[in-house]
Order: sequence, then structure tokens, then C-alpha cells
Amino acid sequence: MAAPSFYDTYKNYLERYVCEGGTEGVLLEAYSDLTSQLDDYQIQTANILDVHTRALREIMGIRRDSDSVQWIYIERATEFLTQILVVIDAFLLQLKDRVERDPLTGLYNRLALYPILSQMLKKSQEEESPLVVAMLDLDNFKTVNDEYGHHAGDEVLRAAAGIIKKNLRSGDKVFRYGGEEFLIVLPNTSLDKAVVALERIRGQIAANLFIPGTETSITASIGAAGYTGKGSVSPDDLILQADKALYRAKREGKNKVVLQEEPQAKH
Repeated sequence: MAAPSFYDTYKNYLERYVCEGGTEGVLLEAYSDLTSQLDDYQIQTANILDVHTRALREIMGIRRDSDSVQWIYIERATEFLTQILVVIDAFLLQLKDRVERDPLTGLYNRLALYPILSQMLKKSQEEESPLVVAMLDLDNFKTVNDEYGHHAGDEVLRAAAGIIKKNLRSGDKVFRYGGEEFLIVLPNTSLDKAVVALERIRGQIAANLFIPGTETSITASIGAAGYTGKGSVSPDDLILQADKALYRAKREGKNKVVLQEEPQAKH
């Protein structure tokens, strides 16, 4: 026998809740059963209001005792929908967090980068406070995968992410940009102050990051670009400037921090 559809399951619980007096037990069953049917790739609850309206119409079509009784049912049905939407909101937030997190390091990924960086830039502009974007790349990382295997490479990436996070403030953000690249955003920070934090991260990586099972250390090159909070600048502009500074660090011998001149903000 085929499993009941999300609609059938919802209607069953709605009818029980409406007709049994709004018991908490029905809600608890509904929470468990309905959320277990939510699919990461096809969230049927996107149409939850349509599902609720159709189900309520069917239920009310069956039980037409009197106008006053119907209002009791409608009030209970509305309460049921409200409770279910609370659970669904929590589920979607969890799903959003899973989608926007890198599974290896637990850091934000590129999917989360542009919404978060855009908001941070907007706040920086509104408050006319400086902000720095830095690109960090682990030096010679390809040789780790080639010579020691991808498992060792994964361990290095996880350890690097941990070192970076430990050396940032609570309001700073770090993303796994791709491969062995990490993007760091430092709000309320000028380039002069950012270099202190970035040098600390670079030094901590050089001193504490090793290929698993060896005494071979890993270093990092970092490029940074700043925004003063005046005028406007796009996330892409800052990322490009930080990337250019990173390549300068690579060309100049690696294991160093290079600051790019602030990009010209548009007025």
C-alpha cells in the first residue's frame, strides 16, 4: 500500500484536531509525522496554505451542524495551522543552515557568502564604519592531497578552519570559499587593524597546522581589501581586490599577508 500523501496526512490530523477538541496529543503526533514527510529537495509545505484551505473545506463540508459549531471548528483549524507553521519554520531554518554550511569544515559556504556579505556592507555603509574582506589560501595544498591522500587533506582543512575561527571575534565571519581557500570578513575594522588579526591567523597556521602523521607544517597566504564605509562598493569588487592581493602574496614568496589598496567606492 502506498504511503499517504502529505495532503492526506495533514487532513487527517487537522480533522482529528478540529473534531477532538484541540488536544495537544494530536499536535505532537502531527509534528512528528508531517515533518518526517518534508523532502529537502521538494518542500511540499511551500503550499501549506493551499493544503490547509483544501483540507478545511473538505472537513467543513462533512460537518455542517450549525454556524456556531462551524466557527468553533474554524478557530481550532486556525490554531492547528499556526502551530504547524511554527514547526515548519523551524524545519526550514534547519534546512537553510544545512544548505549554507560546508559539511567538511562547518563554515559558511559560497551559497551563504553573498547574502551575508551584502548585509554587512549595507550596515557598514549606513554606519560609515570600515570593513575588510580577506582571502586566505593554504600554500602548496595540492601536494598534501597528491602525496598523503584526500583524507589527510580533509584533516588539514578542518584544522585550518578551527584555527581561523579561534582567532576571530564573534561578529567576524569566515567562509569556505572553495578548495583550500577561505574568505574572512572583518566588520568595524580598518586595513591597519585587520593586518594585526590576519598576521595572527597566519602565524597560528604556520606554527600549529601540520600534515597528519608528519612534522611537515602548512602555511597560508592572505590578501586583504578594505572599505571605509563611504560611497558604495559591491561584494564582487572587494572579493576581486582581496584575490589580487592574495596572488601578490603568492608571487612574493607565500606565507605572508598583503594588503591591497582600497578599491575606489562609487558615490
